[in-house]
This record gives sequence, structure tokens and C-alpha cells, in this order.
Amino acid sequence: MEKCIYCDLIEHEINIDKRIVYQNDSYLAVSAYAPRVPFETWILPKRHESSFMPDNNDFTYLAEALQSVLKMLDNILDVPPYNFIIHTAPLTEDDNSYYHWHIELFPKLTRTAGFEWGSGFYINPTSPEDATKYMKEEA
Repeated sequence: MEKCIYCDLIEHEINIDKRIVYQNDSYLAVSAYAPRVPFETWILPKRHESSFMPDNNDFTYLAEALQSVLKMLDNILDVPPYNFIIHTAPLTEDDNSYYHWHIELFPKLTRTAGFEWGSGFYINPTSPEDATKYMKEEA
């Protein structure tokens, strides 16, 4: 069985260690590779899980990761508003090998305007590597 794309992403990010802003035994927080907004951060379980379900997760490690990332963002960006999205397979679906649940955090620092709406491409003035550096300085 092949790994899902997110399992490959986790392995790659751990190996290169350029965009990891936080990690613990169960979760990895990374600056998104191609972020749509400055400081876009993803939190992923290190173990393959397709659904965000309280039954099979220890949320202590997730709470620790989320709290650490939000504190970093608050310190750097002066408590910005943000969007918080949980991507999960349907809870009624059995576990699968092709989907890996994760959280995406989008600080609201820029505005989507004509170019972005018209082209589908986002202008982001902060590279993920710079965002990672700034966040790690605040850890």
C-alpha cells in the first residue's frame, strides 16, 4: 500500500526541517509550502488518520500543538484574527488510506482582491521559510 500525500509531506518536512514550527510526539506544525496568506500554518497528526474523531485521538498533544502555534502567531502578529479549518474525511466513513485529516490556520493579514479573484493565484509577501524563522524566534 502506498502512503497518502500528507504522510509523504510529513516525512519530507521532518527530513528537510525547513518549515517545521512545532512538533511533539503526535503532531507536526509546518508553514505551508505554497501558502495562500502570510503565516499560513498546518497542523497534522504524524500517524495516518483519515478522520478527526475524539474516540481514537489523544487531544492533549493536539491542544499543545495548537496552543503553541497560536501563541507564536499572537506574539509575532499582535493577536491577529484568523480562520481555522479542520479538513477531515466524513465521520461516518471508515478509515481510509488516501485521506489524512489536518488543521489549516489562516491569519487574516492581507485582503483577497482583483488579481487573486480573477486569476486564482494569491500574492503572499512572506515566504514560508521566513514565517518559520519568525515563529521559531517566538517559541
